Amino acid sequence: MILKNLNINSFRNYKTLHWEPHPGINLITGLNAQGKTNLLEAIYYSGLGYSFRKKASDVINWQSKNASIKAVYQLNNINMDISLHINHDEKKLLINGSEEKRKFLPGRFGIVLFKPDDLQIIKGPPSIKRDFIDRDIGMLEPVYLRDLMQYRRVVEQRNYLLRNGIRNNDSFHVWSESFYQYGSKVLSGRIKLLQKYIPLVQKTYALITGGNEELEMKYLSTLKITSNTNIEQIIQQFKSEGKTRQKEELYKKQTTFGPHRDDIIFLVNNKDARYYASQGQIRSIVLALKTAQITLFYNENGEYPILLLDDVLMELDDQRQQYLFKLISNHVQSFITTTQMGKNSNYVNRVYLINNGKIREVV
Repeated sequence: MILKNLNINSFRNYKTLHWEPHPGINLITGLNAQGKTNLLEAIYYSGLGYSFRKKASDVINWQSKNASIKAVYQLNNINMDISLHINHDEKKLLINGSEEKRKFLPGRFGIVLFKPDDLQIIKGPPSIKRDFIDRDIGMLEPVYLRDLMQYRRVVEQRNYLLRNGIRNNDSFHVWSESFYQYGSKVLSGRIKLLQKYIPLVQKTYALITGGNEELEMKYLSTLKITSNTNIEQIIQQFKSEGKTRQKEELYKKQTTFGPHRDDIIFLVNNKDARYYASQGQIRSIVLALKTAQITLFYNENGEYPILLLDDVLMELDDQRQQYLFKLISNHVQSFITTTQMGKNSNYVNRVYLINNGKIREVV
């Protein structure tokens, strides 16, 4: 997949921008607070229909009442014209001139984002790890994302009833049955995604470390399941766990088990990376996670995804930088923001300088 051109108006600090990036590696330089991350955000938004930032409501330039993003993507040698109109009340999306839902945007075929706080995937709370799998890997499976949305709605309603001490009426039993059904679908879907993904991460980590270290990823479920447990068995596990945790849930007034409570841990040479991994090892694990995403998207879609690296290049030493550049050269259209060039600039196809929301090519 390739982004051929991007037009943005009144988006963050960009009043207007027309840009035709290189289909290879684009290095985006400039001082801090000039708009480098905003540009990556606009690319991400055009491909997926939402922002990767928490304060996504702030995307509209403060001097304007609305913003727009227009982009042309090339996918399987076919152009897709994307037009997004954003105001404070709604978003309107057009694909090739017709109004569509964001699930049809080209980003579902792969936009891999690597940002500084991704290092928290290893040592951060379980919610960060779950979000990474659900958001970054889950986009491969639209059915999984649909089930996940339903599951979250069911958990929210079930928790509402528990907070209000309502556990022994028909309403609670109905929501609990939905919880068992959707929870089983989400858990089964997540395990299937990880069965494809984890071997790629392990292989990639071995390449990054020269085969000197072994990485293991373990999915820690609140249910007693194995990789061979089928969905009917998972449903029965949900129902059994629901009976076991009746008193606990009444006391805590919340749903205490299910995929929204699960965790993932990383072991380097059989040692828990949360406690024993060095900063270099953590960077290697996250680099493996991100580059394995590239391989996974290619394996599933037959197209390489777009790679966005937001100010993380200097977090990687020369060896890890070289590994990354060798992997993406001639295959992956990449957008890399940085305040300095680095030693592997010979891999870069085009360099741009951003200053106060304006971009120009550096010759």
